[in-house]
Amino acid sequence: MKDFNPQKRIRMIMKNKNFTQKELSDILGISQPAISLYLKGRMPPADILYHIAQIAETSVEWLLTGKESKRVYSVHEQKTLYGNQYILLDLWKKIPSNIQRDLLNLIRHILIDS
Repeated sequence: MKDFNPQKRIRMIMKNKNFTQKELSDILGISQPAISLYLKGRMPPADILYHIAQIAETSVEWLLTGKESKRVYSVHEQKTLYGNQYILLDLWKKIPSNIQRDLLNLIRHILIDS
């Protein structure tokens, strides 16, 4: 593979989303040291790659190679509805990343520090 450098693209995603290692680790439900290892070159497990791709609204293929797939897939799945959770997630996607970060910090403060 010509540009097999997922850590570079993970860094790009973090920069574009304005995420710290801790913020990304919290979103992914993993430890901050794990993120540090991924940024140093350790390959994340498939499920983590998939979640990072979802966060960046890209593909795992792009994370791994820097190239988007030109294939057209015939499988089309409908979004699974989760009631109020779906509404919240849909609204969350519309909030700018810097405000998302501030809201996450506020939620952490309310739930953890109170």
